[in-house]
Amino acid sequence: MFGGNKREFSAPEPQDVNTLIGEGCVFEGNLNLSTATRIDGKVRGNVRSEGMLIIGEHGSVEGDINCTEILIFGTVVGNIDARRIELKEGASLSGDVRVDVFVVEEGALYNGRCTMGSATVPEPSAVVSE
Repeated sequence: MFGGNKREFSAPEPQDVNTLIGEGCVFEGNLNLSTATRIDGKVRGNVRSEGMLIIGEHGSVEGDINCTEILIFGTVVGNIDARRIELKEGASLSGDVRVDVFVVEEGALYNGRCTMGSATVPEPSAVVSE
């Protein structure tokens, strides 16, 4: 639309997703992740990820998210810090974002404030296990 260099968002192949929270699963608590993760269930808590994060069509997160890249098909209620956020058709995001690249497809819903160019994302050794 505005020209410039466009980088296509490449979601990992299913075999490259190391962590899966399946549909029907409810997880309560904070998640610290270091690999590509897909959430098709429900997470109630904050998520911190060094890898790609995918929220599936039936997936939802109620909490703040700090990650490098996130692809949202489902629902997120919380604030997001990320280098890249992509909301796909049918996705819903309610919360403030700090991001470098923000892509919203037609048919996605976004309610919140957006600050671009100031994302603080986890460094490779920043994910701490408790």
